[in-house]
Amino acid sequence: MFYLKKGKLQFTEWWRIKEQQVWLREGSTIELHMNIKTFYRARSHLYNINGRRFCSPSLRHHCTQIPESSKLSRMLLPTKKAVRDVQHTSAKAAEGGTHSTTTDVLTKAGYIFQSSVGIYTLMPMAQRVISKVIRIVDEEMQRVGGQKLEMPTLLTPEHWIKTGRWESTGPELFSLKDRKDATMILGPTHEEEITATVKDMVRGYRQLPLRLYQTTRKFRDEARPRSGLLRAREFMMKDLYSFDTTKEQAIETFEAMEDAYRRCFDRIGVPYVVAEADSGNIGGSLSKEFHFISKAGEDTVLKCHGCGYVANEERAISTVCTNGGLDVYEVTTKEGNRVLRRYRVAVPAGHEVSVPKIKQALTVGIRTGFDVTFSGTHSVGRVPEVFQKMIAETELLNDTTCYIDRHSWDQAMADQSIEITGRDANSKSFILGDWHVAKSGDTCGKCGYESLEGQRAIEVGHIFHLGDKYSRAMDFKILYNGSRDYIQMGCYGIGISRILQAAAECSIVEGRGLRWPLAIAPYLATIVPLDDSDRATLDVHAALVHTSIGGAFIFKDNVAVDDRCYLSAGFRLYDVQLLGIPVTVVVGKRFAATGEVEIQLRVPMLDLPQEICGIAVEGNGYEHKAYVHLDKLGEFLVQALRSYPGLERMIGS
Repeated sequence: MFYLKKGKLQFTEWWRIKEQQVWLREGSTIELHMNIKTFYRARSHLYNINGRRFCSPSLRHHCTQIPESSKLSRMLLPTKKAVRDVQHTSAKAAEGGTHSTTTDVLTKAGYIFQSSVGIYTLMPMAQRVISKVIRIVDEEMQRVGGQKLEMPTLLTPEHWIKTGRWESTGPELFSLKDRKDATMILGPTHEEEITATVKDMVRGYRQLPLRLYQTTRKFRDEARPRSGLLRAREFMMKDLYSFDTTKEQAIETFEAMEDAYRRCFDRIGVPYVVAEADSGNIGGSLSKEFHFISKAGEDTVLKCHGCGYVANEERAISTVCTNGGLDVYEVTTKEGNRVLRRYRVAVPAGHEVSVPKIKQALTVGIRTGFDVTFSGTHSVGRVPEVFQKMIAETELLNDTTCYIDRHSWDQAMADQSIEITGRDANSKSFILGDWHVAKSGDTCGKCGYESLEGQRAIEVGHIFHLGDKYSRAMDFKILYNGSRDYIQMGCYGIGISRILQAAAECSIVEGRGLRWPLAIAPYLATIVPLDDSDRATLDVHAALVHTSIGGAFIFKDNVAVDDRCYLSAGFRLYDVQLLGIPVTVVVGKRFAATGEVEIQLRVPMLDLPQEICGIAVEGNGYEHKAYVHLDKLGEFLVQALRSYPGLERMIGS
């Protein structure tokens, strides 16, 4: 559109734009259909009837104003000395003083606001990140046949009592009483609820398989809420539940969902690993975790660079030389105060007993608890004697079984003559296996050659093959091939709000701010005008929203304008840096003189050459800067961002 601003003219004039004659009154507008190149050529042909150039037109995108949703002046953001505080805190942390956490940065940047301990408000900027994560997850879940629903958060304990999780979950379960004194719970997960729902509606195998999912708020009464959204009492989660007729079909679903999860995290754009894992209180025999690698993580994953094996430290298998001796533990299984059985476990010295490994080897109910007590350390010279004594005691005691580290046995008993009387966990014998918690530096138990390397990581997704654990507890059977069998189930979770903080943990640059991946950044670009020229801001905004690759627009409605003129230019530039928006376009005095804007690119995993489109690019590992003429802005950004992984997929969705 062309807009005739109010000026000194008090009368109507004729205006000539190329060959088109248009009638404009003062302060009026007219719409002309032309592309960008034609527009820039047309600017030099705008004259009044006397041949005197009156004003320069401005390109507008759909309207003559910036959309209200793109203005930072309309968004709830903190205007305290946010960035300066972060930099000051970071400087003190470097000197050994206070510690600047990602939670602090997210709070000061206006992404989250702490309501109470472990409970946070997700602010408008965070909601933009969350909505993009949910869109990616929705697309991939529906791609594998997922149907979205929404289950209640307020649940009755009836089904939880049937499965045993009413007791096993313990104090982490939020419970309350209604006015009729009936007990209710706030759902931390929905296996029981979805099983009861499907059981009531499915009558035969022809209605299967089913893949049902929801994205909703969940609740867990954490003993020590910490790390912001990573260990919160209220959180957002996507959980999908699968129902299959046979175990083979359920394993196929598990593999399909693993592929879908990999696509989700590929699109999100944060480096991740997939690790074998323990099923925990959820249950099941097959489980994998998805982790973002970060020093702030509470989990440790072990990886072999030789064979590519990756597992959570609780599930990782390794071989350890017994030169350091042997540690013996007493393990007791209980239901309430009743002792079920006792076990003696021998592991390499300096290693703890892996309860998940012992639990998987046993046939125990979900209510079963484990007590582990350290008995003592034995030197390497006494290892054969200790093994013989453990086996002898096992033969005498009816309620005791020995679990012995296989590699330690092979090393110590190579020259000994002892008959292995059995391998059954329910028999009076000993069982060889890998029963210790692996450590970084142990030899990989898969290939037997390379050492395992430990890394701190943040769990952001977990997938389980549940088998018939819940269908058996709730008596959910269907007739298939002439017999009635229990349904095979799976559970697949992604921590939506957890991804927000985990991605921030992986992208934060100490003392500077965040650097969001393009796919989930709240905005892809921000325009920071340093003068009062609305025309310049509109021109830059139009150039950005029209930037495309292969006909697909890159920025679309993801361009913000920092029009907070009541804040200083320095504060706004620092604030954009703190927010972590990937592309910043600074419109300053240079634009009025040369038509150039300053481009600041803060995009993770983007390495740019020193020159793009004939324009010099400066980089320091954190950001890239260049001065670009408005006419070349779109071309420059296309070439700069083209190498970003998954860009075409991102802009095409």
